[in-house]
Amino acid sequence: MPADFVASLSDPCWRDLARRILIDTYFQPEERVALRALCGLPTLGDGDSDSRARAAAVQEFERRGREARFRMTVVMGYNYTCALTGYRLTTISAGSIVDAAHIHRFASSRNNDPRNGISLCKNAHWLFDQGLWSVTDDYRVIVAIGHFYESSPDNKGLESYNGALLRLPADRNLWPGPTYIAWHRKHKFLGPA
Repeated sequence: MPADFVASLSDPCWRDLARRILIDTYFQPEERVALRALCGLPTLGDGDSDSRARAAAVQEFERRGREARFRMTVVMGYNYTCALTGYRLTTISAGSIVDAAHIHRFASSRNNDPRNGISLCKNAHWLFDQGLWSVTDDYRVIVAIGHFYESSPDNKGLESYNGALLRLPADRNLWPGPTYIAWHRKHKFLGPA
């Protein structure tokens, strides 16, 4: 690659300008709003910001962009791997078996901080949301033994994860926040029977 182009790529201001130009040139107005939120760029008005309908639409597209950013940050941070089971499966078309699960549920917290997220496969996500397992302050799995019956002849059952260390991202800034896991233990975890 030409040296001047490589130098431009290393300049954060140039990269920011390039993002803005690409978004504003190649995407529809509602897509621009979501992409700006996804990239952490400020939302720009398109001339009719006084309209309530337009403002509501902008807020919706910003929300979608923030949600996409949350999902991407969490799932990529965990390398597309379930923090409980270690299971990782990605399809050729970039689909993944894991979800970015909120620890302190989003409906009450409205919090898309990546530290309020954990990458979980579908089963582990459901079990977590039901309060059948949670996490201690030192990132060990605690299981609500006595609150369920399970049969798993070909797989590892939930009870066997009790006391196991959660699989965490390499980047410590993405580890579950203590406040969030404490909320989950207090408000969701069923505890021992």
